[in-house]
Amino acid sequence: MPKYTLHYFAGNGRAMISRAILCFAKADWTNDAIKKEDWPTIKKSGLCEFEQVPILEVDGKKYSQSHAIDLYLAETFNLMGKDIEENYQIRSLLFAVDDYTIEIWKALFSQDEAKKPELCKAALEKFKFYLGKFEKRYVDLGKHKYFLGEKFTLADIIMTTCICSACDSLKFEGAKEVCPNLCELIQRISQNELKEFFEKFYVK
Repeated sequence: MPKYTLHYFAGNGRAMISRAILCFAKADWTNDAIKKEDWPTIKKSGLCEFEQVPILEVDGKKYSQSHAIDLYLAETFNLMGKDIEENYQIRSLLFAVDDYTIEIWKALFSQDEAKKPELCKAALEKFKFYLGKFEKRYVDLGKHKYFLGEKFTLADIIMTTCICSACDSLKFEGAKEVCPNLCELIQRISQNELKEFFEKFYVK
């Protein structure tokens, strides 16, 4: 059985999905939570191909770029869809999440305190827009046990982890009003398939 090491900071960020996959899959893995004070040394150590994390090591072989790692792990642990159409759905959700996450990070890490409330408001509006679109897609696909039907896939991990993280970051408590069906799915998955991940690795 391969041994995995995922190198990233302690927060959720760009390693959250990969951590959730490894946890769900019961993989033999190590969560290397990098301390910020150690990052300058690690950055130049040769570990990181592009001098950024996350980095996934599989029996010593290194993989870079967060979404490439997410998809690599999903394929490894049979979490992709059953055909090209379902794999499109998964990739589409994965990249759509980036669209609003960038706005959230801009708001949260802005150095301009005067502009921060305005940036947070804009980020929240964009997030709510995407929530509505995700809800519609889930309903249009049939509102099954899982996002893509009867099989648990990367789509479920993306929706559960990324929506929970965004709600926590923005202190948004109105998701159920925007996407009630999706929230029901997320609650069920967070308490079952991803229960261990949320208890051990998710950072609020």
